[in-house]
Amino acid sequence: MSQTVAAAVEPEAVPASGRLEKMRSSYREDHQNPINHFLHVGVGWPIMAVAVILVPFRPWWAFGLFCLSYAIMWTGHFVFERNLPTIFRHPTTPFVMAWTVTGQILAGLGRLVGLKSRPS
Repeated sequence: MSQTVAAAVEPEAVPASGRLEKMRSSYREDHQNPINHFLHVGVGWPIMAVAVILVPFRPWWAFGLFCLSYAIMWTGHFVFERNLPTIFRHPTTPFVMAWTVTGQILAGLGRLVGLKSRPS
């Protein structure tokens, strides 16, 4: 099989870091307004965290908080960004970004805990 035919048949392999960077830049483009950013980081995601914690104890409350958190975040898109939420166009991107940010936070905490005092 010639190279041109093989290139047409097999999708170009994009490194995982390249795909993640593409997702990150697209996500940032959709979240430029500071009010929308606050509604996501300061309101929506904390409510979502409480919902996750409540699932085993109060599943209906957890479901309600889950819906509330998305309603708040989507309001930020519709009212302040004037765009569609990322999840409507690229359903996996918000979840990938959430796990990426969680991993970065945990890595940062690990570095903080692992710091040793230097001898003077």
